[in-house]
Amino acid sequence: MSTVRETFPKRERKEIPGGRNLPDHLPERLTIAMPIWALHDTPEGGAYHDLDTMMRELVERGFNTIRFDDGAGLIDVSPDGSVRGTIPIVEPFPGFTRNIRQSWCCGDGGPCDLAGRLFELCEAAARHGIFLILSSWYYLHTYQYCGDEARNRRLHAIPAHERYEYFATQLNLLLAELRRRGVIRQIAFAEIFNESDGLNFINGYGNANHLSPEERHRFREEHAQALRRLIQQNPDVLFAVDTYTPYTDPELFPDNPPIWNFHNYFLWDLYRVLERNLLVPGTDVTSPEERGDLDRFLLPHTVPLESIRNTRRGLLPAPEDWYRRIWLYAQLDQKNFPELSQRFRNALRQSAAQYREKLDISIKQAMEFHRQHCPDALLVCGEGLSFCARTQLQWEEESEEYWAMAEYFVRANRRAGLWGTVLRSCCGPEDPSWHRCPEQLLRLNRIFKGEL
Repeated sequence: MSTVRETFPKRERKEIPGGRNLPDHLPERLTIAMPIWALHDTPEGGAYHDLDTMMRELVERGFNTIRFDDGAGLIDVSPDGSVRGTIPIVEPFPGFTRNIRQSWCCGDGGPCDLAGRLFELCEAAARHGIFLILSSWYYLHTYQYCGDEARNRRLHAIPAHERYEYFATQLNLLLAELRRRGVIRQIAFAEIFNESDGLNFINGYGNANHLSPEERHRFREEHAQALRRLIQQNPDVLFAVDTYTPYTDPELFPDNPPIWNFHNYFLWDLYRVLERNLLVPGTDVTSPEERGDLDRFLLPHTVPLESIRNTRRGLLPAPEDWYRRIWLYAQLDQKNFPELSQRFRNALRQSAAQYREKLDISIKQAMEFHRQHCPDALLVCGEGLSFCARTQLQWEEESEEYWAMAEYFVRANRRAGLWGTVLRSCCGPEDPSWHRCPEQLLRLNRIFKGEL
């Protein structure tokens, strides 16, 4: 097996919060790509069919780690070790999904053996020295790709206060199988849930559910108990608490996890240049006041928002902002992309100083939270910068201002002593930057590793 052992001096670990607890076989710094749906087999010619090629290309671009949906809940692993995980993978919003980055590449490829894909991915990772971050997006996104609606309804019928225990058990069974197959050392760390503090059954993004302190404490303890059990059952694996922001609610945060993986989308609101308030639930997308001059960028004949909702009629609903995001980006007229791209570049140029300041403040907040609530934890930024734009709208790839902001992000994360970082969330084989900007990706990864 090839390795990705770095050549950092030993003093480097002392500069990483929690670095004294870093196992010797793991890299000194994680350079993370996020092919979320790497297991979810794609239509012929999709981004993930050839997992060995994907791993080779990761190395060529300076990545040593990937973070992806691990299939927990959809892969059935029995206590006796038998594994079943073949399900139909479907397009979440049929006819419209493929306009969004990291959503175009999955669905309608026929039955997918998620379990077989997981084992194939781990073996390919081992051959190329790539490490893995296992996580579950099930209650946020993955259920929308599952064409077995009976299974979806069974998993959604699990009472909210039993979901940590259930998914921790499923993760433990997956880890046991990976250990049996001899690839457990490829696991950088594992998480029970992606963005555990934002899920709709816990507190919602932006505390949308307004749970009482007592309810938040109950979820916190359930999360902590599930983590403690996983750590006890898997002493050779690191585990993380994953949050959607550095501004994390301590009343939901388990006590002293081995790793805190926070997300930092400090540049996300730049997309208000196009989106305005149209993605906010309750906003009337037909209102001229809300739309502004949006119509100049849209197709002459747009479909109503209700048409997007109807694509999931009879299925478990998606979050409201995703119906709206899919609706908006499906309506864009590509002939107007040059003007729209210039508008984004101008907006970033004019506000670059404010975004850099916003990043600095958020990292300072994360470090203070770390000092108060998890001082022994390793720190990782597992998502960040920007996400969810139209695949064909490639102003980011073409913008010197954008790549300068990405470099500022990476350097700031290194200065803060983070063990690992993404370059941006849209960064994998299905993203335009993969083939258009490999040199930029390699350079940013080398910066984070201290090679430049």
